[in-house]
Amino acid sequence: MVQIVDLERLASGWLTPASRNQSERHLREQVSADPVHTMRGLCWLMAMWVVAVHLRTGWSPTAIVGDLRFPGIWRGLEAPESELVWEDLAERIRLGVLAELTGDPSVATRFQECLCHPPGIAPVLLDYALRMVSDLHQRMLDHDIDPREMAGTLALYTVDPQDAAPTCFRPLT
Repeated sequence: MVQIVDLERLASGWLTPASRNQSERHLREQVSADPVHTMRGLCWLMAMWVVAVHLRTGWSPTAIVGDLRFPGIWRGLEAPESELVWEDLAERIRLGVLAELTGDPSVATRFQECLCHPPGIAPVLLDYALRMVSDLHQRMLDHDIDPREMAGTLALYTVDPQDAAPTCFRPLT
C-alpha cells in the first residue's frame, strides 16, 4: 500500500503541469527498476478510481474499465494500422486494471506477460497508463469525485499489517 500511495502522489504530480516533468521522471525510474510492481500499482490505483466512479454512478466497474481510452488524434480512417497498435497497447492497460480489480490469477498472469513481451515494452505502457489515468481522473471530476489522496486515506483506514486478505475489488465486478 505504501508503493500505491507513492504512485498516487506521482500520478497526481503528473496530472499537474508544473510538476509533470519531475513526476514523470520518478515514474520512469520506478518502471526501469521494477516494471511489474510499478505498473501493477498504477493499475491498482486506476482500479480504485474505477470503484469510486462505480459507487457514484452505478455503472459496472468492468464496463468503466472497458470504456477507458487512450485519447489522441491517431484514430481514424487515415491510419488503421496505427489504431490497431494503439488499441492493443491500451487493451494491455485495461487488462492490468481488470487484474487488479478482480484479483483473477489468470488475468494477472496475462497482464504480467504483457509487461514483459516484447522486452522493453513497460516504459511504453507507462505512457499509455498515464494518459488513461488522466482520462479516468477527468471522469472522476466530472462526477464530483475528489481523487486527491484516496489511496492514502484508504491506507490510513484499512491497512492491517496482520491481514493477508487479497487486495482486489472482486465483489463489485
